[in-house]
Amino acid sequence: MRGAASPSIEIQAEFFPVATTNARWSVAYLTLSIEGTPDDARREAIDAHVRREGGRTVWRINPAIGRSYASLELPDAGAARQIDAGPGAVAYETAIIAMALSPTVLQALPSLREAFEGPGRPAGVLACRPFAGGIILEWDPGVSSAGVILGLVDVELRRFASGRTIELLLPLAPATVAKVAAEGLHAAEISPERVLEHLIDDV
Repeated sequence: MRGAASPSIEIQAEFFPVATTNARWSVAYLTLSIEGTPDDARREAIDAHVRREGGRTVWRINPAIGRSYASLELPDAGAARQIDAGPGAVAYETAIIAMALSPTVLQALPSLREAFEGPGRPAGVLACRPFAGGIILEWDPGVSSAGVILGLVDVELRRFASGRTIELLLPLAPATVAKVAAEGLHAAEISPERVLEHLIDDV
C-alpha cells in the first residue's frame, strides 16, 4: 500500500480444546476493531479471557494505517459478549471484512467516502475510516457481499480513471472464506467444512 511505514504484524494465540471438525464450525465469532496499536497488557487481557473460554485469537496490527484488529473464535455467543475491548475499540458480534483501500488518484477519495458514509451506502457497511491516502472499509459479508462492495468501489474510481490498491487488514474467518468463494465461483455448495486447507488445519 502506498506510503506504508511498516508491514502488518500477525499474532496468533490458539486455545481450542480437542474437538471434532463439525464442532469447529459452530463457534461464535467476534471482531475487535481498535484504534492504534494496543499494548501487550491489553492484548494479554483479551487473550486470557479467550483462553479461559477455550477459544482462539488472531491479532493483526497495522502500524502504517494506525488500526489493529482481533479475530476471536469462541464456543458460544455469550462468551463473546463478555469481552471488554477497552477505549478506542469497536466490537462486532460477527466475522467482518476489513480492508484498506488506496486510490491511485487522490481526488477520488471524497467520492469514495460519500459512497460508503452517505445514506446510500450498502447496508452491510459498518464503518468507513479515513487514513492518509485512503480509507478503511469494515463490512459484514453476511449482509453485503464482497462483489457489491468492490463493485461500488470500482464505479466510483472509474469516474476518475483511477486504479486502486487493496490490503486485507485481518484474516478471514473460515465461514467468510467459504462465502466469498461460493459467491465468486457461483458455487453454493462450497462451505467451511469442505475447504481443504481448514480440514488440514484441524487434523
